[in-house]
Amino acid sequence: MALPLGIEKVSMKSKSSIAKVLGTFVCIGGALSLILYKGMPLINPHSQHVADKATTTPSASQLKKWIVGSIFLTAACLFWSSWFLLQARIGKKYPYQYSSTAIMSLFAAIQSAMLTLVIHRNNAKWTLKGKLEILTVVYAGLMGSGLSYVALSWCVKQRGPVFTAAFTPLIQMFVAVLDYSILQEEIHLGSVVGSILVISGTYILLWGKSKEGEQYAVEDTQENKDEECH
Repeated sequence: MALPLGIEKVSMKSKSSIAKVLGTFVCIGGALSLILYKGMPLINPHSQHVADKATTTPSASQLKKWIVGSIFLTAACLFWSSWFLLQARIGKKYPYQYSSTAIMSLFAAIQSAMLTLVIHRNNAKWTLKGKLEILTVVYAGLMGSGLSYVALSWCVKQRGPVFTAAFTPLIQMFVAVLDYSILQEEIHLGSVVGSILVISGTYILLWGKSKEGEQYAVEDTQENKDEECH
């Protein structure tokens, strides 16, 4: 999405551009492996037989929900990617991360409230029950919607949208690690393969971005020397 808007430039004659394209596709492949490919369990291989016996063929309604959910998740990824590009433009005209995040959170809260009223007409949905739900809402507001967006806005301002978005596939890897370490879930081959691909793709992409930055710095230095000579 950054290419048509002119935010990123790619020249297949440059090693840095090739590294950026290759790293992007490797990251995408790793993220898809984490989501779509499960593979055999690595800690307890015998659990695969139990899982196969417990697995049933999904019904038509379940398959329809799976397709609709996949479409909405794909749309969410597109909108999430467009946020980085919009934030890059907004950051140039309004470089105030805290107030911009507060404004964005305000409108997001209004939209979420309207959507909840349309979907759930029961007032009981608005009632928080127990300390865990209260802590979850507070944590999601402070960390998930507050500090995280401030940090993302700052990173976009400093290094650009592509550099910041390159770390997004790492979320899937962290989820797999926490799923095993905290929830004691089985770790599968797909999680390991996908994590390796995500790390490799991120490294290749960041290497290409660093080389591109060095190239631009050399070109700027050369242009300044030429202007001084004239």
